[in-house]
This record gives sequence, C-alpha cells and structure tokens, in this order.
Amino acid sequence: MIKIAICEDEKDQQELLKNYIEKIFEGLSIKYSLDIFYSGEELLENYSKDIDLILLDIQLGEINGMDTARKIRILDNNVEIIFITSLIEYALEGYKVRAYRYLVKPVKYEDIKENIINCIKEVEIKNKYIIIKKQGHQIKLDINEITYIEVQKETITIHTLNEVYKISGTMSNIEEEIDCSRFFRCHKSFLVNLEHIKIIKQYVAILENNEEVPVSRYRFKETKDKFFDLIEDKLC
Repeated sequence: MIKIAICEDEKDQQELLKNYIEKIFEGLSIKYSLDIFYSGEELLENYSKDIDLILLDIQLGEINGMDTARKIRILDNNVEIIFITSLIEYALEGYKVRAYRYLVKPVKYEDIKENIINCIKEVEIKNKYIIIKKQGHQIKLDINEITYIEVQKETITIHTLNEVYKISGTMSNIEEEIDCSRFFRCHKSFLVNLEHIKIIKQYVAILENNEEVPVSRYRFKETKDKFFDLIEDKLC
C-alpha cells in the first residue's frame, strides 16, 4: 500500500492530480490511498508518519510549500516529496529539504507518472529488509543500513551504519536475497551499497563514513557508471 497526500489550495489542480494518480495506479498492481489537504497548516495538523509520498504545491497560503516541507522534515526523514510549482527557481532550495523532484505547472501526465513510479521504487527500497541469524537469534536488518558486504571463504561480513555482522553463506546467496539495484558487486569479494558511496577513485570507493571498499579493475567502469546513474536519478 502506497499512501499519498496532495497539498494544493486550487480545486482544479487537486482534481487534475487526483485523476492523474487514479490513471497511473490503474496500470500498476499496487494499492494506494489518497488524502487531499488545502493548506500546509492542515497537512501539518493531520500529519501521519506512514505517508509515503507528498505532492506539495509551493505557492500555498500562510505557510508556503517550502516552509511546510521544512516542518515535515523535522517529523519525518523518509517521506518522498514532489514539489509542484510554476517557479522553477525554487529547485535549488528544495535540496535543503531533500526534495529532488519538481513538477512544473501545468502538470503533464507523463511527467507525474515518471516521478511517482520513481518514488514508488524509492519507497519499496526503504521498506526492504533481510533476516540474518546471529547466536541463535533472528535479526531483521534494514538493507538501507548496510554499507557494504564482504566475503572470505564461507564467512560473510555485513557492514552496517552501526554494527558489523558475521554469518555463514555465499556472496551469491546474499546478493540474491537483497535483490536491490542499489547494491553492486564492485569486486568478486565485495558488494557495495551505492547509496553510501561518497567518492569513487581509481579502484576504490570511499564511503560516507570514510571506509574504503576495493573496486576491481574489471568492474571499475561499471561501478562508476552505476554510481553516477544513481545520482542522476535523484536529480531528475
């Protein structure tokens, strides 16, 4: 279930967005719910942390869309935000509230469809996890917390933002279990989460926590291409 909110003070724009969303989800095998708000104040007063996606007009009333987004980010780090605006100069400011997608009025169907489908992919990744066993206990591990994975013989070492886990298995098996385009086999013994890469230099990926992950000579170009593709997707 994808939970969507529209925050738009113009009735005709509300109806247009609602009709577009209905048409988009008719072609997807995904259930959704839709709530409509007339102002930033109303959205904030009724905000629920299980919202996955907000279509947010920038030119609202007393609290504009940008200020509304700033307040939302205090409440929720995960929700996807798509700004709707006739003033594209707001785009750079949107990066401060991690809103990388903009729809320019008059909103076109193909544009909103592309953006919503990309957001659905992001939501699915955010909700994805694997189960690992440690000392007889099962641990639910959010794949977004994984920075990289390495293998030595039959031992898999999973590096996360806060902890390191060692399990038995093969790289192929855990790669299949994760099944996420954000992870790339940059080396025969290393699987890296592209989301956590800060810099790619020759034959090494430097992560945001400054750890270094080797990149093999034969997979360097493809690793670099995948990394830049991810950046480009986020800026679209």
